[in-house]
Amino acid sequence: MYYRYKSKQRKRNTTKLIINILLVAIVIYIVQEYHQYIFFWKYTLNKLQYKVDMAVKQSDNEMRQGQLKDLCIAANKYVESNPSNSDAYYLAGTVYYLYASSISNIPVYALYDENTLDTISNEAKQNLINAIKAINKGLAFGGRSSIDDTTRVILASSLYASRFYPINEIYTIIQKVSNISKLSIDNARLYSLIAIKSGHTEEGLELVKLKGVSDNSEGRMFLAASYLYANQQSNAIIEYRNILKNSMDNAIIKAVHIELGKIFYKKGIYTESLEHLNAALQIDNQDIQCKLWLGKVYSAVGNIAQAKAVWSEVLLLDSENVEAKRLLGVM
Repeated sequence: MYYRYKSKQRKRNTTKLIINILLVAIVIYIVQEYHQYIFFWKYTLNKLQYKVDMAVKQSDNEMRQGQLKDLCIAANKYVESNPSNSDAYYLAGTVYYLYASSISNIPVYALYDENTLDTISNEAKQNLINAIKAINKGLAFGGRSSIDDTTRVILASSLYASRFYPINEIYTIIQKVSNISKLSIDNARLYSLIAIKSGHTEEGLELVKLKGVSDNSEGRMFLAASYLYANQQSNAIIEYRNILKNSMDNAIIKAVHIELGKIFYKKGIYTESLEHLNAALQIDNQDIQCKLWLGKVYSAVGNIAQAKAVWSEVLLLDSENVEAKRLLGVM
């Protein structure tokens, strides 16, 4: 009887041990698979904002993307649990915008160019639209006075990058920023860009010089692009040439050569245009935009065969390129 009891007891202990191991394994699996949902419930608005600030400071864009993607889920869950809180919607809109920006990874100065906006992926555009919807819901719950300047700039920038509104309507939104002097450098640049693109060039350039220029290549690139789109081409050329003298960054040097190539093409100075576009291709011989412009220069000087050859190279790199197809179709 004693041995029979000990045998049953041993079996019960073994069964309990197996069940406990299975429960631990299930818990570990759930935590790993659904950590963003589980730990979200510990978040307050301040904690979420802190995590957003930390993600923005992440220098590695791939890691920043991953963190922001998780924060989109967390912010959305926070909205679901606080459906009447305008700040919850504003935070969600900010995270969606930052995630879209990390996907695109386009410097602010490049956003002046309409062709650059065409390269923004569908995923990024969807997140921009999510940002617009979230911020507008925040306005609906909190009223026009509830939105802060940073969120207002993010709303305007999302509308611009997604081409959701005409530029003049976007300017009417961003011009309501109450304290321009306190905007961050990036937000001051975005304000300047929208002002200049909407025809308010003096206001935009004044802000660029006051807040939008930092002592690095990207800051100088933004100043040059601002001059260019404010129709001050001579100042733009001076700034671009200064960058070429001082920059060691091949990506920046290539971008400057392309911009100068475009400027001289539009001025009808084709020799200098060819010189700069070919210099850009020496750095990156697969740059599609550069090849498109190079073909235009060849066409302008009457070298139709060379123009067609360059545009055909574009189609080898991107078989769906609409501009290359259009250019080849009219020849």
